[in-house]
Amino acid sequence: MIRAVLFDLDGVLVDSYEVWFQAMNAVAQDLACPPISREAFADSWGQGIEQDVERFFPGRTIPELEERYERAYPRHLEHLRVDPDAAGLLAALRERGLGTALITNTPGGLARSVLECAGLTLDAVVGGTDVPRGKPAPDMVLRACALLEVPPEAAVVVGDTAYDRDAAAAAGVPFIGVRCEGAQRVEVLGAVAERLSA
Repeated sequence: MIRAVLFDLDGVLVDSYEVWFQAMNAVAQDLACPPISREAFADSWGQGIEQDVERFFPGRTIPELEERYERAYPRHLEHLRVDPDAAGLLAALRERGLGTALITNTPGGLARSVLECAGLTLDAVVGGTDVPRGKPAPDMVLRACALLEVPPEAAVVVGDTAYDRDAAAAAGVPFIGVRCEGAQRVEVLGAVAERLSA
């Protein structure tokens, strides 16, 4: 029986693809690194900050990049789009007594700021810098379950990338893909509630 729903952030609750593209290129410019092409960015979408360092910002540290992201990201929030189903879905899950958590490779502090900007509230937030390993490792899935005090088998992960799907599998948690293949797939976020009732 499902007692908690764990959501990815980008591409699920919000569309911040363009925010990140602009912010990461601003950071690249500040650090005198090569510009990040749209193709390279698309290929890296969903990866963690450690992979960003390796691929786009060699020689920099994770804490340094996290700090620069936190400064650059808010300057591009005009590109942020909140999924129209997000607030209603979270309210419906709350009414059903289900716990909710955010599990995102976005640094923890920045993820909390994005949720505040989007007007969304979840019971727990686990960012990519809040655990030893980001997705596709199971760390943040297991941490969220611990925070919500539910066993992994009583949770479900809702995500939109292979990173989410693989993290769920590694933690032994069912996965619902939003426009992404998984044990279950939905085309719109609002359909998640129906899948949980099935």
